[in-house]
Amino acid sequence: MVETAFSLLVFLGFIFLIIDLSMGILAKATLQNAVRAGVRYAVTSQTSGALGQVASIKQVVQSQAMGFLSASDLTSYVTVTFYSVSSNPPAVVTGVGSNLAGNLVVVSVNAWPFTPLAPVLHSGAAIPITVSSGDLIESSGSGGSPPPL
Repeated sequence: MVETAFSLLVFLGFIFLIIDLSMGILAKATLQNAVRAGVRYAVTSQTSGALGQVASIKQVVQSQAMGFLSASDLTSYVTVTFYSVSSNPPAVVTGVGSNLAGNLVVVSVNAWPFTPLAPVLHSGAAIPITVSSGDLIESSGSGGSPPPL
């Protein structure tokens, strides 16, 4: 019985380690997919309802995050940044017109805390996950002005 108890402890430790690593990889891959979806939404200059473009992009990121991001996480961890690529080096642009065609949009989830289930080989502190994606904004085709931020 003693041998079984020691063997079971080691076995369960490995099982929890595999589960924690799998969940961490799933969380990072899911958040990476969510920011890519946000960028795909942003480059087409779409908005959702009465929301501005930045809020619409964040909503898309949350909807694609499979429950990993809550509504309060959007203000804390999700950022949408526009860059003017006409300057060298590219400069951050803010305010009206920052989402013009030809500008770069970068959607990021910064230092989202992943807390493992079982602290087997660590202190139990959250592990920060950071992912980002970017692309150039397309022209609207109609030649109109970009949607409001």
